[in-house]
Amino acid sequence: MKSSHATTRDLAYAVAQRAKRAGEQAPTVRGGDWRLATVSAVAADGTVTADGIKVRRMETYQNPLVGDVVVVGQSSSGNWITYGRLSAGTETAWVKPTLATGFTHDGNTNGDVMYRLAIIAGTRFMQWRGGLGITYASNAIQNSGDFLGAAVAAALRPPSTRSLTAACSASTSSSLSLKIDARPDGQMRVIGTTTSTTDAYTTPIIRPPWVSLNGLQYTID
Repeated sequence: MKSSHATTRDLAYAVAQRAKRAGEQAPTVRGGDWRLATVSAVAADGTVTADGIKVRRMETYQNPLVGDVVVVGQSSSGNWITYGRLSAGTETAWVKPTLATGFTHDGNTNGDVMYRLAIIAGTRFMQWRGGLGITYASNAIQNSGDFLGAAVAAALRPPSTRSLTAACSASTSSSLSLKIDARPDGQMRVIGTTTSTTDAYTTPIIRPPWVSLNGLQYTID
C-alpha cells in the first residue's frame, strides 16, 4: 500500500500532465501555430474545411479545390486562416507536346509549340507559345484540326470549352486569324479552315501554313 507521500506525488504528477496536455491544445497557452492540411470541402462564405477544421481563406487563395494541400494557421485567440494551396511542382515548367499528323513545331520560326501551368492571382491558367505548322490533305485540315498527339493531363484541362483567337499566315488564307478551342477532353482544335479552291466571298480559301500560339492562355479553374 502506497504511503500518503507517494499518493500525493502521483496525484501531483497526474495533475501536471493533464495541465501540460491542456496547454498543448489551447492556443491561448501555446500561442499561434501552423500546419499542413488537405481541403475536404469548399463553402461559398470564403471558408474551406481542411482536416475537419473550418478555415477562412485569404483573398489570394482563389478557386479552392477539394484535395488542395494548404497551409493553415491558428492565432493565439483560436482563429483559423489558410494562406493558400501549396505548389504541385508543375507550374512554370514549359512542356513540348508531341503533335498529331498534319502539324509541326516552329511554324513561321515562332518556336516550338509548348505549354505550361501558371498561377496568376490564385487562379490556374494554361499558357501556350510557339508556332504551329499546318499541312493539309486534299485541301482539308488533318485530324479534324486536333493538333495534339495526346491529350494534356486531366489536371490541366478546362471544365468547359475555352475558345481563343490565334493569328495565322496571310498566305493562302483570306483570314488573318483562326479559332482555337481548348476542350475539356484535353485536346486543342484549330477551327476555321476551308476546303474551297475558289477564293470568293462565299467560298474563301483559308488554309494558312502556320498559326501562332504565342500569348494564348485560358483558365482551367
